[in-house]
Amino acid sequence: MIFLILCALSILSMLMYFHRKHKNNKRRQCAYGCIKAYNVLDKPDQYSDLKELFETLDSHEERYFYSVSMSRIMFPQALDKWTNSHPDSGDALLCYGARLLQWSWSARGYGRGAEISEAQWKEFFRRLDKTRQVLLECADKTPEDPTPWAYLIMVATWYSDSDELKFKYYEEAIARDPYNWAAHMHMIIALSEKWGGDNEEMLEFARKASRNAPTGSDLKLILVKAYIEYWKYLDLFENKIDEANDFLMDKNIQKDIVDLYNDSLNHESFKETKVTIFVRYNLSGWFWLTRDRSRLKKELSILGNKIEDIHWRWVCTEGQLEDARLFANES
Repeated sequence: MIFLILCALSILSMLMYFHRKHKNNKRRQCAYGCIKAYNVLDKPDQYSDLKELFETLDSHEERYFYSVSMSRIMFPQALDKWTNSHPDSGDALLCYGARLLQWSWSARGYGRGAEISEAQWKEFFRRLDKTRQVLLECADKTPEDPTPWAYLIMVATWYSDSDELKFKYYEEAIARDPYNWAAHMHMIIALSEKWGGDNEEMLEFARKASRNAPTGSDLKLILVKAYIEYWKYLDLFENKIDEANDFLMDKNIQKDIVDLYNDSLNHESFKETKVTIFVRYNLSGWFWLTRDRSRLKKELSILGNKIEDIHWRWVCTEGQLEDARLFANES
């Protein structure tokens, strides 16, 4: 009997250990190396620390970064409680809306449209309806903030709304911040063929945004997101492997990104913002795909342990980060 009790305690101890390890891994992944975010995510079932954090923020970039960070593991019930306790709080509605957006996607799941069941689609759209409602209320409570409008672009994209509505949300965002990185990034996804758009139109939109962005800004490099989306579509959706590789190796395309890199992250006037982490992990993925060793090494050195393989999922290079680090450090 004592032996069985000891075995049970040992198993329970191991389960608790792996549960804590999994929880800490999720916190680390969602914090992107930010201590403030990591500490808040230690209590995903409570909103008080998150509320205090948002009261200290003074930039659109910070509001987007922290709402993204919280959107994957904060308990929806905690954020719902925050909105109920403080119904006029735009901070509460923003965090809740960001979390609901991820909650909506979890109902759909990864996979192509034909692989998603009717029940999944129904629940996906039901959740998106609620997400849209919360984000529109957030926009009403914080009329100066572009962030809810940036998220609404994704709602419209996933809902297969008209281009007119997607551009309406985009125009609302950039009316508040002309160089808002999140709004432009979400609009690139909205215009992609993957989501029913046209990749050439997506590229032209991104090129124009890059041209118009100030030197030394994050937005200057938004074109790398469009190039990645274009490459992924050729490679994964159309299975045009050779054409996809030719696209990556095109010297003019590679020069576009290097020139923009030198006018953005590598420019003397560049100032790091809270959205730069998203720019860097997309850019590092691009430099890996194009085997640009020196620039890859520089970006991975700056990123350090702030990103992991899972962050490269959106670049479609998940599982290759360790290989990229080895490649970057080869003499």
